[in-house]
Amino acid sequence: MKPGLLDFLACLRCGAGLACEPREVGGAEVLEGTLRCAACRAEFPIRGGVPRMLPSAMSAPERATSRAFGTQWHILSGLDPVLRTEFASYLHPLPASALAGLAVLDAGSGSGKFAVAATEAGARAVVAVDLSDAVDVAWRNLRDRPGAHVVQASIDRLPLRPAAFDFAYSIGVIHHTPDPEKAFHQIVPLVRPDGRVFVWVYALEGNETFLRWLDPWRVRVFSRLPSWANRIAATLIAAPLWAIIRALYVPRARRGRADRLPYAEYFLYFSRLGFGTFWGTVYDKLVPPVAFYLSRDDVRGWLRDARLTEEFLHHRNRNSWSCLARRGPLA
Repeated sequence: MKPGLLDFLACLRCGAGLACEPREVGGAEVLEGTLRCAACRAEFPIRGGVPRMLPSAMSAPERATSRAFGTQWHILSGLDPVLRTEFASYLHPLPASALAGLAVLDAGSGSGKFAVAATEAGARAVVAVDLSDAVDVAWRNLRDRPGAHVVQASIDRLPLRPAAFDFAYSIGVIHHTPDPEKAFHQIVPLVRPDGRVFVWVYALEGNETFLRWLDPWRVRVFSRLPSWANRIAATLIAAPLWAIIRALYVPRARRGRADRLPYAEYFLYFSRLGFGTFWGTVYDKLVPPVAFYLSRDDVRGWLRDARLTEEFLHHRNRNSWSCLARRGPLA
């Protein structure tokens, strides 16, 4: 934990500021120690360079989701060079360079790969928060980057100061929480007036066939399997699909004739990122105990209730929503 993280943290119990009592320091990082609240005397441990600020009790879906994604991000712990392309694709049409000089929150950071991309885009500070022990992977990926911080916490109870950030994003996370709308509304107050909030979520529109025929297998079978079985299943599904993408989708796209193929935009997107990213996405579709698919009206309702101004709501790859909104001065 770098000392600069204290500028963003708040006590999980009372919301007051915290003081750090280090026991072991390595370079610019506090590796082991305690965070103590001066107001209510609550204590939170720092282990492995990461403040552990989890609520005392979590729901069964939260625990299952934490286990599933913790395992996933330990498997996919490396930083693939395409992460910059992937991050830019999610934010499009907002350029990643728009984060330059900003204090940024990554709500649900996984391995920290997009937090890395945000630092490379010039963000002056990035706080990466995740519920699972993927924070250990994120810390290894971010520890040598000035201004990059990692916290283990629940998105439903974020131990962060109100209005501490200029920009907050949550990519592929809140649709895996027990209440996506609640999770969204936990993020908004952390952004300063006139700051921006970006979320990417699964769309209901464009996934009707998937939800009818394939997603029930996630609920009934795959989310209940051990990780090793899902790794095998992901390979058995991803490998033939990848062969079809390379043999059918890519050649037809070169001739301008891919539009009528199912999920054409989606599959062609992965053809540019490579098999590793595609395999990870297939694995990601199998393991979550919770997955919501949101409509355009759902997302717009969140913005309306939070009094945010929509800047864009883009049907990304025709099966998900990328949404950027700005917080008003009185929100």
